[in-house]
Amino acid sequence: MSAAEAHRALFERWFEELWNKKNYDITQELVHPDFTAHGAGGQSIRQGPDGVAEMVRTWHAAMPDGRMTVDDIVTEGDLSMIRMTWEGTHTGAFGDIPASNKRIKVTSIGIDRVVNGKITEGWGELDMMGMLMQMGAIPGPDAS
Repeated sequence: MSAAEAHRALFERWFEELWNKKNYDITQELVHPDFTAHGAGGQSIRQGPDGVAEMVRTWHAAMPDGRMTVDDIVTEGDLSMIRMTWEGTHTGAFGDIPASNKRIKVTSIGIDRVVNGKITEGWGELDMMGMLMQMGAIPGPDAS
């Protein structure tokens, strides 16, 4: 199996097991202890496996029926780009945003580094504005 095939298999397993089956323990196997998440605005947070599992739990608490679909995976060297779509019903609080009971669909792109079979760092961009509009937390383009 080539490195690109191994990375694809790792991420397909990651999304199916962690995001779709809620197997939070999989982070211990797939995430490096020093995993660092790089977010919008240049912020970086060293999370490790437990921090990653907790972050995913917040999504599941807000949208228990949520499902992640992998749209594309492209690998170059130790980096993989993943384009994905999350869909779920917003029945629980998402941070300070109360449940809207609305169906949410949001797209995201992540770039993750894999070293020795473990995810060591990741950069993510999410259509947060679109998600907040769907939740009713901010006005949409049709609001006057």
